[in-house]
Amino acid sequence: MIKLFIYALLAIVTGLLTTLFLAREPGYLLVSFAEFTFETSLFALFVASIAVLILLRLLVLIFDWINPLRLFSASRRWSAARLQAANGDSIRDALYEELSGQRSGESTGVLSGAELRKVWKRRAKQITPDDDLISVYVEALVQCDALDEALKVLENALQGAASEILVRQYSLLSLRLNDTDAAQQLQRAEAWLDSRPKDAQLLLALGRISLRNRVWGKAREYFERSLREHGNPEVFAELARLLHNLKEQGRSSRFLEAEIKLISQSLPNFPQP
Repeated sequence: MIKLFIYALLAIVTGLLTTLFLAREPGYLLVSFAEFTFETSLFALFVASIAVLILLRLLVLIFDWINPLRLFSASRRWSAARLQAANGDSIRDALYEELSGQRSGESTGVLSGAELRKVWKRRAKQITPDDDLISVYVEALVQCDALDEALKVLENALQGAASEILVRQYSLLSLRLNDTDAAQQLQRAEAWLDSRPKDAQLLLALGRISLRNRVWGKAREYFERSLREHGNPEVFAELARLLHNLKEQGRSSRFLEAEIKLISQSLPNFPQP
């Protein structure tokens, strides 16, 4: 459409300038062929020629715009995109089922960690893995004791946007790690707070990883920060249990009472004693 506008503008300007020039000296043209003669002024011939050229150019542009081959090509591209999306869904579903079988041990051939990585690299590169797919892959790795790879997969996935299911899985994985790996895990997870300081789920995960590392004061701090961002009953329970075991009975009771009040807000309004 831009080309069409430019050609039309140039034709108008050229025609206007030529008209102004030939208006003074219109000229004369006589063409004779056999019994036929044609006579006109140069001005009229020029105007007619410009009109024909503009008309031809417009027709070319219009036919190019509504070119059936182009429409057919666009249709083929759209169909190919739909086919690719459908293939991607089928690949994703097949990979999910295979990994689920590995996770539960119901697969006919249980793979090792190295074999699982090969399957993942070969199949996952054809799609964009979602959180559920990554989660089931991590569980399959844990099932075959490939904890280092499971940890690496989760940390790579959590570098970008936070995912509640993966953050939770990352914190629970700390229970399977040795003391050295658990300490390093806490350091790496704390680095994420720089970009997500108010992420309640991440703060809950940090509290749990701190518990794994027996850093009680830090665990309490993370649980309390998580509660300030979002009143999750699970965080209430974690903090109350920690305070109870720290022999801070008064604070523990207050948090348990707050948890009961929070849960009771969503209960049906039955009579109470």
